[in-house]
Amino acid sequence: MEFWAQRTVSPIDGREGWTVVDERYAEQARVGEWLRVLVDGEGRSVGTARAYAGRIALYLTWAATAGVDELCPTVEQLAGFARWLERTPSRKHRQGRDRRLAASQPGVLTMTPARSAGTVDGILIAVVEFARFAASRGWTDAAAAGALSLRERLRFPPARWDRGERAGRPVVERRRVRRRRVERAPATLSREQVGALVDACSNVRDRLVVEALYATGLRVAELCGLRLADMHLVPSASHLGCQVAGAHLHVIRREDNENRALAKSVYPRVMPVTRGLVWLHDAYRAERDAVPEAAESDYLLVNLWRPPLGRALSPDSVEQLFVRLSARAGFRARPHMLRHSFASEVALATKDPALVKELLGHASVASTNVYLHSRWDDMRAAVDGHARAGGAAR
Repeated sequence: MEFWAQRTVSPIDGREGWTVVDERYAEQARVGEWLRVLVDGEGRSVGTARAYAGRIALYLTWAATAGVDELCPTVEQLAGFARWLERTPSRKHRQGRDRRLAASQPGVLTMTPARSAGTVDGILIAVVEFARFAASRGWTDAAAAGALSLRERLRFPPARWDRGERAGRPVVERRRVRRRRVERAPATLSREQVGALVDACSNVRDRLVVEALYATGLRVAELCGLRLADMHLVPSASHLGCQVAGAHLHVIRREDNENRALAKSVYPRVMPVTRGLVWLHDAYRAERDAVPEAAESDYLLVNLWRPPLGRALSPDSVEQLFVRLSARAGFRARPHMLRHSFASEVALATKDPALVKELLGHASVASTNVYLHSRWDDMRAAVDGHARAGGAAR
């Protein structure tokens, strides 16, 4: 039995959501309820629900094979699930256009098995959250769910006078279901590569997409959700009731975007805009507003050449744009890599994680630590400086 993440659309208001279905497209109602609570009750984004749906689908597939109670796994069972994740290839790498119908070939791997430790941890976190939700609904034992991420038990060790331990003294053991992680710098693009992507663009709108992602660090959904009213590209926007000085844009989460571009954070933020991006925006607006259907739209990025004209550009369209640009430029590039590039360069220049947090719209400053990584050039300069100071062996 295999399970899959499935997108849903509300027949009432057209809102997008996610759930999990089995091979017969029967919904797993409890998982669906949990995913709806994440979005509607906790304010998580639809993108988060999508990611969690895929992770839980993997877990349910494994649990059905291993004979595990999906609502109440033990720490040992989750450890087994983690090992399975590390050894089993991702389903998205199966051969065939339809992954659901593409059967795995026995004994043949289509990719090197092993998800990264970070990916495994992310999947385990989703499973633990689901188990705790199940306990809160009374579907399973609350104590068992609480023991998943942290298990405590008492043991009585023998005398270890060399460590100052007293025989018979109870010691609390803590076990976490997690994998050993090796921190890796996020995938970024150099300025030369960004320039190559810009040169590969065939029109001003696509160039604006690339340069805006690189100059602001916006997520794709945030960029596609921008309205004309969000663009305050003037020295002073006080006449609009905005007291923020200088050219800037506002990132606002809207549930009713026609392109389903939903900002991840529920909190709005303001993003400074460079003068070069303002000039590019003005050139694009001249081209955009020459199309009557586009001129009537309130969205910044719209279809200009393909029907329906004037329709807001979707995040999927931007992803496909980068597939084409990658082929022209000769290297792999994805929109989120520009966000990583922006964050890494700001972090390198400022050494201020709090500033990077605000610019990226992260909920916690801990999320920005990955951008404060050491680069090879910095490491080489530090060693050379140490050598010049007389610290190196001669």
